Amino acid sequence: MRHPNNYSSLSGSVITCISCFFVFLFSPAFSFAQEPDTTATTAITLGVHGHYGYIISHSAEIQDLAISNPAGIELDISFHFTGRKAWEYIQGYPRLGASLAYFNFGNPEVLGNGYSLLLFTEPFLSAHRRFSMSFRLGLGAVYLNNVYDPETNPKNLFYSTAISFPLVANLMANYRINKLLLLRAGATYNHISNGGIQQPNKGINYPTITAGINYAIRPSYFPDRQPSEKTLNGKDRHFLLALIGGAKDSRQDNNRKLPVLGIAAYGSQRIGRINGLIAGAEWIADFTIREQLRENNDDTDFNRAALLAGHEFLIGRFRFSQAFGFYVYAPYEAMDRFYQRYGLEYQTENKLFFGVNLKAHRHVADFLDVRTGLRF
Repeated sequence: MRHPNNYSSLSGSVITCISCFFVFLFSPAFSFAQEPDTTATTAITLGVHGHYGYIISHSAEIQDLAISNPAGIELDISFHFTGRKAWEYIQGYPRLGASLAYFNFGNPEVLGNGYSLLLFTEPFLSAHRRFSMSFRLGLGAVYLNNVYDPETNPKNLFYSTAISFPLVANLMANYRINKLLLLRAGATYNHISNGGIQQPNKGINYPTITAGINYAIRPSYFPDRQPSEKTLNGKDRHFLLALIGGAKDSRQDNNRKLPVLGIAAYGSQRIGRINGLIAGAEWIADFTIREQLRENNDDTDFNRAALLAGHEFLIGRFRFSQAFGFYVYAPYEAMDRFYQRYGLEYQTENKLFFGVNLKAHRHVADFLDVRTGLRF
């Protein structure tokens, strides 16, 4: 039996999952922001970025609307820390900042526009070099000017409240022209949801190509510090065991959440300073599938198991992974035998790690989970 193409949107559970992870990453940063450091000053940077992308059709109900191309412009200010304590926290030089963004969703009659304010954290790898990589994670609030209305705008199932919550993650390549100017280009994943406060709330997910320029109104020197064995555990190969948890909208009631639980085991092999290969297996129990089976009086097992392989970027204590999975056990068939996973993990000084991970079948988002585990 085939699983229908009506995966739940990333709604309230996404807000909860990433909010907790974002607070976990962001809060220690204030401690090193306050730390006196006579060896370096904090850089202050202004940035402008342009965005152009597409809307992910994650639900059958919004497929007709997911044909537009969102475009936007973003202005930000950030503080780029260069002290030793900042380096030791992530084995890189992090930015903390705020951004204002405007997005035209490409369908003014139904989707309108969005105006957002976000706080973000962004670790840089090799900030002292002309070429560097960075990863940004942001959370904030957005004003949407054309929300769902049963009479005047019944087609907009993405969002129904004027104030919602955007989540942003991006991976950027940076080229320093001189001590004042930095060119940037990369990809951004954007999500907007009201957290389940009001229905409908399918949530809008739109990846974008991103490009821009930064200007340092107060430049700084970035020392060439080396990764410590304490952070990297002195090894290029690791084994990881993770517990997985998330939630999806019930098929019967969008205001009710059902759990998604699982376990994963995988290995990681470093093949360069910022690159690694990963391979492993996972078992997932999606209770929305069990709910549907019970509706149809079907006793098919709802559990699934899969093998995965992929790549990860190693940015200090952060790991940004991209993997393909293949179901080896799926009595209740998924929409595809193959799927993708995109994850962000943070490694503590001991063996613990924490992360968030998005699972998708092609362009259709399935669910987002949080995970914690041990890294050996």
